[in-house]
Amino acid sequence: MNAMDRGIGVSALFLAAACSAGQKREFATDAEANNPYDGRAFDPFGASDGGACVPSPLNYDIPGNGCDDDGDGQTDNVAKCDTSLSPAGNAHDFAKALGICRDGKDGGWGIISAEYRAAYGSGGNLNDAQHGILTKFGSSIVPREGSSLGVISSGFAREFDSAKGNAECFVAGRPMGNMNANVLPGYPKGVPGCTSSNVVNDAIVVRLKLRVPANAKGLSFDFNFFTSEWPAFVCSNFNDAFLAVLKSKAFNGGKPENISFDPNKNPVSVNNDFFDRCTPKVMTGCYGDSQSISKCAGGEKELQGTGYFCKDSYCSEVSTGGGATGWLTTQAPVEPGEEIQLDFMIWDTGDSALDSSVLLDKFQWVAGETTTVTERPH
Repeated sequence: MNAMDRGIGVSALFLAAACSAGQKREFATDAEANNPYDGRAFDPFGASDGGACVPSPLNYDIPGNGCDDDGDGQTDNVAKCDTSLSPAGNAHDFAKALGICRDGKDGGWGIISAEYRAAYGSGGNLNDAQHGILTKFGSSIVPREGSSLGVISSGFAREFDSAKGNAECFVAGRPMGNMNANVLPGYPKGVPGCTSSNVVNDAIVVRLKLRVPANAKGLSFDFNFFTSEWPAFVCSNFNDAFLAVLKSKAFNGGKPENISFDPNKNPVSVNNDFFDRCTPKVMTGCYGDSQSISKCAGGEKELQGTGYFCKDSYCSEVSTGGGATGWLTTQAPVEPGEEIQLDFMIWDTGDSALDSSVLLDKFQWVAGETTTVTERPH
């Protein structure tokens, strides 16, 4: 990126060079030309909302719209930056594994900062074994985009519950040394009809601070939550959870809140309505508040080779010693040009055993109006 790319002003000279015939944008005053985040001067959404194609280094390149949105001379190009990353890479590499490539520290859009933390607030002891960058997870799960995905875990962020990737079950669990951690206020949060402990152990947080492109009104990412609380501890005090906490002017009045939940607004846990990668037609919840027979429409296949397969006798029936949601997509609104904070966090609830993990990948900016929702990928 050259010096002109890093500046927040967009000159008529740049636009004349970057735009083809019929795409040049005229400004009424010099002040308007130097304030592209002001909608009166600059249509950042261009062809995405029916307007003209107006390239600018403040934009991201919207896939499939036929416009060189970011003015780099290439149309619909999406950068890839997640090859040859170390499994123990730092938080900036973790962001790259998700597909967040661009550096926003110089005033442009992209990553301002990235860090691993042991808690949402202060305190705690971070265990670096709890984060990882992998090229696959188990026998059938591969990245949703690019070559890598990110993993955070209340145990080891690897295939199997071992730093070396040996064939050990997450159902064995192990303390990671971070006790009584703090997470987002108001959590842990149970589901109706099921009690939940308020004790948080073995937490890990990935905190990303990002500047939003001028032509983005939302963000999205994919995740896949695994837990060994299934099947015995469904609807129990032991309700390990994953949160994605967004702080944006466009969401919840600017107050940080979770954006990943099921249609009943339940946070992501073993009690989430999306949880269906498991053994069908077996008893669950034998150590919980209620028992039921599993449906598990997604079946067992995606658990193989992950450490969450672990076939054995649970609740007096043979089943997997863990389960998962399968891939899900969360999207939420953001304000063009603002600085946002996005925290991904996972923890053990009630104890330090029976660990849980979440895979993260395919972060994207969204050009159009965006509502907050989690659903199966289209």
